[in-house]
Amino acid sequence: MDAFGAVIFARALTVGLRRGMFESVAGRPLALEELSRETGLRPEGVRLLADACVAAGYLECRKGKYSASAEAKKWLVKDSETYLGDLIYYFDSLNTRLAGLDYSLEHGKPREPYYASFTDNEWETYVRGMANLARLLMPEVMRRIRLPAGGGRILDLGGSHGLYSLECCRRFPECTAVVMDFAPALRWAAAMHAGEPGTRMSLSAGDILTAPLPPGQDAVFMFNILHGFDGETNRKLIARASGALRRGGSMYILDQMTGTGQRSLLSRFMPLMVGLNLMNEIGGSAYSVPLIREWCAEAATFRIMPLRFPGVTLIQATDWSGPASIHRDRD
Repeated sequence: MDAFGAVIFARALTVGLRRGMFESVAGRPLALEELSRETGLRPEGVRLLADACVAAGYLECRKGKYSASAEAKKWLVKDSETYLGDLIYYFDSLNTRLAGLDYSLEHGKPREPYYASFTDNEWETYVRGMANLARLLMPEVMRRIRLPAGGGRILDLGGSHGLYSLECCRRFPECTAVVMDFAPALRWAAAMHAGEPGTRMSLSAGDILTAPLPPGQDAVFMFNILHGFDGETNRKLIARASGALRRGGSMYILDQMTGTGQRSLLSRFMPLMVGLNLMNEIGGSAYSVPLIREWCAEAATFRIMPLRFPGVTLIQATDWSGPASIHRDRD
């Protein structure tokens, strides 16, 4: 049932999104014939699709008319603050690349990383999907970020959409942020924020593994980054990030991690799915909290903050060995 139902419903859910099914029934209930016209699907096809969504809890059907459930209005209707449709489009894009999973698990990496063959449309899907996820996690993450009074300097490695840095700049009047990622990702980030007033956030195209990192940072964000690399690469990346911090600055690492102590089956299952996917996408994996602690060996303090989302953990690693910052030093 896991294999049969999951793979088919995932694609069915995506078709429903693309055809505007959830938007159509969010405002008023529609009969089958009306829903068929709205979506452009044959009546028998839309019946199967809509009834599957009823069984899954995303639609309701009363007296022959379909309406969006509270779950659909929360997750699948575009004007919702918690809309995840773009993330589901990204998940759907994994299907083609997952055909190479057998090879990736045998060799520890795919024949080529995802970004080597991404089209511009695929970059857009990726960036917007990750932005959906960031908006979902944002309130809980922001409650745990500690910055100097006024905000300080942030380096957001692999920050893609830049939403975490943007939010810090909105909240802290003296905050400045640099988001470093591949140029195609930042092109879509710039498009997303085109109407945003000046926020003291800049976008820097470059490979986070090799590009020079600006020094004297109060915080370095590494959100959903470590799962994309092998262990030795992560060790070196964390050392590079630590070198960019001022004394007392913190690395913030957000990822799907194992070994968090969370007991639910879903919390243990989801990081492993992320690990399988990232090994297939780029040669990454899922890593444990104890291993990440080992990589952050120079950190004087190491805070583990599991979030309420299954398997997601935020780590703050603070290093007091770096150079002092005259105007922001806290020791």
